Amino acid sequence: MQRKHFIVIVIVIIAILVGVAFLFSGVGSQYQGPPTLTLSEEEGNLGRITPDQPQTYLFTVKNEGGEPLIIERVQAPCGCTATVLSDEKILPGKVAQLEVTFNPRGYEGEVTQSVYIYSNDPENPRKRITIKAEVEHIPAPQIHLSTNQWDLGLLAQGDSTSLLVTVSNKGDLVLEIENIEAPSSVQYNQETFNFPIQLAPGEQIDLNFNYNASEETMGIVREYIRLVTNDPNRKNVTLRIEGYIKEKEEVVSIYPLPNVIAIEEEGKNIYETKFLIKNNSNSALPQISIQSSSEFLKPANQEINLAPGEEKEVTVRIEQENITDLELKEILQEYLYFKIAVPVTINLDQLQ
Repeated sequence: MQRKHFIVIVIVIIAILVGVAFLFSGVGSQYQGPPTLTLSEEEGNLGRITPDQPQTYLFTVKNEGGEPLIIERVQAPCGCTATVLSDEKILPGKVAQLEVTFNPRGYEGEVTQSVYIYSNDPENPRKRITIKAEVEHIPAPQIHLSTNQWDLGLLAQGDSTSLLVTVSNKGDLVLEIENIEAPSSVQYNQETFNFPIQLAPGEQIDLNFNYNASEETMGIVREYIRLVTNDPNRKNVTLRIEGYIKEKEEVVSIYPLPNVIAIEEEGKNIYETKFLIKNNSNSALPQISIQSSSEFLKPANQEINLAPGEEKEVTVRIEQENITDLELKEILQEYLYFKIAVPVTINLDQLQ
């Protein structure tokens, strides 16, 4: 009797082993070869969504191969898309969940974003999937600047330059500029309006900015003007300022003015042309004398004085009777001499 029981037990054990072997042989026949990445779908459709609410789509990643599938990385080129993978190593026949979350802020209409899965699948080492959505339009203000960069170029200490920026509202609700934050070197026409500046849809306003380099140190300039607004997508809008400040040069600038005019004075025909002379220094030039290299070329101003930053016109005259002896079509080159008196202070006590 015991022998029969023993034989039955042996038969049951053999049957179990045969069944397990058969099961594993079936699994082995189903999942064979190198790792193979398959997906539940290659495009996830989020449908119609609002721009203020991020949405998530769930993809199922499965290994249809006979070796472990290793997910090396998941890459979303757009910062609006985030991914979370439940497992980086997927055994044969097993699955992992890939969550793709899309933030629609700033988007409108039909949007498609790509996600790339990198793995050890020899046939598809780089697999692309996409998510699509139709982002609803929500009425909002939208700020737009005619330029977002102010290039100062090369400025000397004490110089100034200006920039006109047009701010417009391209949205469909009232835009409010709540504040303008600018560095101490920048002034603007704030006396012409009060905060908040309100712009109706389609309306625009001109902002005049002036940069004064009087108190700036030499070197590269990198500063910002910031506009604080109620635009939900651009709460802070920046205007970048770049340039270079050089040392102030103690110079006098002389510019010829292009027009020559003819006048009649005391029965004489006289031709006049003008020059513009400017004192670019920080010191007054109390005496600038003007002489010519020819008698028929006569400066109307024999001497002028220039305060710091001041400019004046210098008139030069030619009387027709003084050029009657000259040949027609003759081209002459004469000169004006500007002599500048620069005061020099000498302390004799320090010299002794």
